[in-house]
Amino acid sequence: MQFFEYGKPDGQPLVFLLGTPHTGDSVAELSELASEQDIRLICPTRSWYLDAAAKPSFESCSRSVLAYLAHAGIDRAAVMGGSGGGPFALHLATNNPSYFSGCYLVASMGDPQVFKQTVASTHTKTLLELFGSSSYDQFVSQLGQWGVPPQLAHGVWADFDVLLGSWDAIHFRSPVRVFIHHGENDDNAPLESVRSLAAQLSCAELRLSPHASHLGLANDKELTEFRAIFSEAARHLSAPA
Repeated sequence: MQFFEYGKPDGQPLVFLLGTPHTGDSVAELSELASEQDIRLICPTRSWYLDAAAKPSFESCSRSVLAYLAHAGIDRAAVMGGSGGGPFALHLATNNPSYFSGCYLVASMGDPQVFKQTVASTHTKTLLELFGSSSYDQFVSQLGQWGVPPQLAHGVWADFDVLLGSWDAIHFRSPVRVFIHHGENDDNAPLESVRSLAAQLSCAELRLSPHASHLGLANDKELTEFRAIFSEAARHLSAPA
């Protein structure tokens, strides 16, 4: 994996696992806000976006993040996952509850079965149908015709392979606190799927916000939802354990 850091170098560490597709250097606009909120923002690019030979899995993503944190001397952090990065954040936090003060899901994908049944975005539905009906080569070729570079297209395929597969590796009964920030009307991440996910978790809090849908996040120049998350994460991490 490749890691990018933003914000305050000696701030409270918050890992941000991004959506599908992504690269870890795509959220530089959050750096100033992170600094203001005493956050050291750590943004990985999942390994299969860089190396087509990398095997995609929840476990491999979590192992790489934990290794990076250990190498950096970080023994306590928070984690945030946006959109398709949400389930990866959830795996990391629920399997390491003593390491993470909390897990924040922002406009996240929810229960995969409910997600597939209720997603409304034409673009997302097209991608899901293409993934379900095409070979790998056909999928990558079609995304290429839509202007997606081959390595990024491979990353999308690999993400889908994990996200639409088994979630047994996620520890739903973990005591880690999961804060779900979501919009009521999100064509890319239906609320029904997130409610279903929240019902399966031991310690989940659903927080509805007009700024926490895909569209709401894109249109909010004040970064309202990120500001609230950064502030709370920094407060929790700075409190005595």
